[in-house]
Amino acid sequence: MSRLDEQDFDEKRLARRNRRKKSQLIAYISLAVAIIVIVVAVVFGIFFLKSLFGAGKSVETSDVESEAATLESSQEIVIETPETVEEPEEMTEEDILDEVVSGVINEMPIEDKVAALFIITPEQLTGVETAVKAGSGTQDALSKYAVGGIVYSAKNIKSEDQITEMLSTTSSMSKYPVFTVVSEWGKGSISSSIGLDGIKDFTDSESASENGVTVAGTLYKYGFNFDLTPNMDISENGIFGADIDAAKEIASSFTGALQGEGVLACAYPFPKQGDTSSGMEQLDDTAETLATGEYSLFKTVIDDGNVTAIMLSNSSFPNVIGDNTPASLSSVMIEDELRGVLGFDGIVITGALDDGAITEYYTSDQAAIEAIEAGADMIYLPEDFETAYNGLLEAVNSGEISEDRIDESLYRICRVKYVDRVEEITKGE
Repeated sequence: MSRLDEQDFDEKRLARRNRRKKSQLIAYISLAVAIIVIVVAVVFGIFFLKSLFGAGKSVETSDVESEAATLESSQEIVIETPETVEEPEEMTEEDILDEVVSGVINEMPIEDKVAALFIITPEQLTGVETAVKAGSGTQDALSKYAVGGIVYSAKNIKSEDQITEMLSTTSSMSKYPVFTVVSEWGKGSISSSIGLDGIKDFTDSESASENGVTVAGTLYKYGFNFDLTPNMDISENGIFGADIDAAKEIASSFTGALQGEGVLACAYPFPKQGDTSSGMEQLDDTAETLATGEYSLFKTVIDDGNVTAIMLSNSSFPNVIGDNTPASLSSVMIEDELRGVLGFDGIVITGALDDGAITEYYTSDQAAIEAIEAGADMIYLPEDFETAYNGLLEAVNSGEISEDRIDESLYRICRVKYVDRVEEITKGE
């Protein structure tokens, strides 16, 4: 082989070697890159999987821990500190009275509620001509008509023992406490029948107080608990005289002594009385003139707390009321004047509804309904008791008068009748 050929052969061999080295280098580089990519991918994958499973595990762990905490809480025995039990406030006598009265009223059927608003004679109750004894007729009548009061006059009294027995038996027959009422006690009236002829003249507060003690002691002994007195007439013929300032002190002393001895006082007639026996009597007094006269006399006994009830006049006062409505049937006179101006919250009783001033213009049921609608609490001597009772009951049943309105009057009446029950409860404790 020539030198030239040998040289050419060597060059070709070197070129092949270089190409082989170059190919190997490229192969090594490619392998290294592939390994790096694989390593990066593996690392990234591991990181991703770790993050994924780590979060799930965290949530799962949180749930498990929460469940465990709940289970542990439910199984945990908790020893609570006993709550401090407050001692109930001691009930006052007023609270007890309210509770007693509410309980009585809630249990009363509507027929008894309506009957309880009436004060009638024993003759009106039983239908006899003259009642001098309480027997089976009285029992039957009281079972049907549980009236709130029965008013007696001289014809019902034959002797002290007789009236004592009659009143005691009547009270025991009544479903509820009943007012046993004296309609009058002056000369020529019921007083002479039960030994009250020795009443002194009302000259001052001392004599008035002595008279109150005497009257109450006698009435109470026989079983009377309610006296329709005093007549608040301010005149020379009135029991307190014509001097308004002196009359205030005398009237309050008398009524205070009367009630202090256990007999309820009912001042009358508010605001003043004309002659209503034969028909309507219109009086020209204004609210201003009454305020300085009769109003001030009534207000004194009211403010002194010495009167339980006030009976209304059957006269009309157009300058006060605005029309000829008798005071007994006037909401202006009852609600605005007596309760509003004078502040009286006791029992309001109508004048005798058998007066000509009433019967000439109203039927017995109309008068009873209008009296209750006007704000009166008790209906005194309706001309026809059964008609008045049935008419008022129908007015309540029809919704013309609400039962709440009846309950309002019953609340005032029962607070007076059941005050002794409070004393019994208090003593029993």
